[in-house]
Amino acid sequence: MALNEKTMKALEELGYYKPTEVQQKVIPLILQGENLIVRSQTGTGKTAAFGIGLIELLDVEREKKALVLAPTRELAVQISEELKGIAKEHHHKIAVVYGGQKIDVQIRALRKGVDILIATPGRLVDHSERGTVNLSEYSIVVLDEADEMLDMGFKDEMDRIMGQVPEKRTVLLFSATLDELILELASHYIKGPAETIEIGEKERAKQIKEDFVQVSRRKKFANLKRILGQGQYKKVLIFMSTKRGVDYLHERLKESSYRAEAIHGDMSQGRRERVMSSFKSGKTHILVASDVAARGIHVEDIELIVNYDEAQDADTHLHRVGRTGRMGKEGKAVTFIESREEEDKDRNRDDHPDFAWMKGGGERKMPPRGERRRAGASDRDRRRRPRAHEKKGRRNYGPAKKKRRR
Repeated sequence: MALNEKTMKALEELGYYKPTEVQQKVIPLILQGENLIVRSQTGTGKTAAFGIGLIELLDVEREKKALVLAPTRELAVQISEELKGIAKEHHHKIAVVYGGQKIDVQIRALRKGVDILIATPGRLVDHSERGTVNLSEYSIVVLDEADEMLDMGFKDEMDRIMGQVPEKRTVLLFSATLDELILELASHYIKGPAETIEIGEKERAKQIKEDFVQVSRRKKFANLKRILGQGQYKKVLIFMSTKRGVDYLHERLKESSYRAEAIHGDMSQGRRERVMSSFKSGKTHILVASDVAARGIHVEDIELIVNYDEAQDADTHLHRVGRTGRMGKEGKAVTFIESREEEDKDRNRDDHPDFAWMKGGGERKMPPRGERRRAGASDRDRRRRPRAHEKKGRRNYGPAKKKRRR
């Protein structure tokens, strides 16, 4: 590829020795100034692909600036970290802006000058409206995980951003899928011809072994503990469909003495960064995550993926599973399939706690005749109607005073 010696030295320090397929195909075309539409699964090395290409290109064409759009703050931060590592021996100024961080800190960084700006769409529009960033200076635009930005409802923000960058521009669009919406988006944003590259199969990578476990909801946690006990996993990522579910499972794992953390959209940015740092360093072995937060999780050595809740669609499932088996390594995934039939079968067993009152023959055990009236009376006492001043929502002023007769 005839890369700069500075870049080669940085790549060697990062442990990159052999280019992946997406890097082999994409980097030369970026250096030629081509527009690109790339379908590539997560874990194929696409961040380094466009990162190396941008850094090499800006070395030659110093007057140009590059803008990278990412759907989530986690992904924006990780792209920034990787690009800074690649550009270590160069003198490019790299900045990242995203929601959840104090805007004053970002404004100070932007005022120092930026060669490569990584941003989430919402926060970038905010900076543009404040006048702290001039989008007309950025003639190279990377749309990373474009399909996810559409799914998250950033179409309006993306339109506003692309309407302010120069008409004469280079666009590099990366997506896990190439459906009609993505191709239509590309046709609006890309001026002139574009090279389309598809990397790998549209199914999960062959090196990822996936198991499907049919289980009732109440047995999920027991099955999860059994799976975790089968291997000495150093990094496990568990997907839940809701934020509330993430918190609930996180607490249950902690109660069972697992070194677990949780991440979802309602957490502060500082806490999310601390959680990710702990997971990357190995202090935390298990990370429970929602789908949106997990879009920014690019950790190379995740050994096991558990879909505790099923994904909403096939693309989301593929993206989840792709968090393991990255860069050609082997990976494992387990998906729980909730079975109503299994739930009903489980509830019909004699010792189920919901039916503890049932004894042989299915007859309810009743109290002795003499005790029934007393039991019923106490039930009636508990069910008595509250007085007016006791009703919920009213202040208790005590018993009403009797009116004096005139």
